[in-house]
Amino acid sequence: MVTLAEVKARYPDAEVFSFGDTPELIAVLTALVRSGAKRATCSAVVDIEAGRQEAPQVGRRDIALGPGGAPALVIETLELRETTWETMPEEMALAEGENETLEGWRADHKSEYERHGIFAPDMGLIWERFEVIEDFGEDP
Repeated sequence: MVTLAEVKARYPDAEVFSFGDTPELIAVLTALVRSGAKRATCSAVVDIEAGRQEAPQVGRRDIALGPGGAPALVIETLELRETTWETMPEEMALAEGENETLEGWRADHKSEYERHGIFAPDMGLIWERFEVIEDFGEDP
């Protein structure tokens, strides 16, 4: 298994993050990325402004950790768009690969943002389209 230090040495400018905030969600979302179903994600502007998350940057390669905390994937950001929860276009929401409808995306993301105490219908989001550059295999 590759270590985070080894991956950081190959990608020194990479940010380190996880798709999701619980081991269960990280496992599900990482599997969706590996399957090719998930090729987009979004970040809450309030989290970026508060320093809880780095802002995505086109062209940057970032390291996604798996549910066990080991490097799972390296992704490269291809495109960024600003939107809000209430104005998220359907095609962008569905590119996240987690839901089959815009309504499902809204329900899931509202629940997540409420859990973190940041939900507002007009909350700013940065939608990010990415590609997988490297996959380190299944988490043990």
